[in-house]
Amino acid sequence: MHRRYTIHRDGDLLVEDLGPDGKPLEAEPVPAEERLPVEITILSADDTDSRAQLIDLLEMALGLETEGPESVGLRKKEKGLKLNVMS
Repeated sequence: MHRRYTIHRDGDLLVEDLGPDGKPLEAEPVPAEERLPVEITILSADDTDSRAQLIDLLEMALGLETEGPESVGLRKKEKGLKLNVMS
């Protein structure tokens, strides 16, 4: 599955199937200046398991952006904390 999702300035979701080269198979007739600067490009197998994993990933990303890292089971980054690195 190769798809690109972008949001039109009026709020419409644009979905384009992409070829293996990353170019739209049937491009949406919407100029770049009418699209918001947010774009998601998905490259994955086109099966049930991959779709379920994609939904999990998007839900995690949404949680990170809206509620912070704790909402998805991650610790908040502590400022000034240095990693112990063995050389």
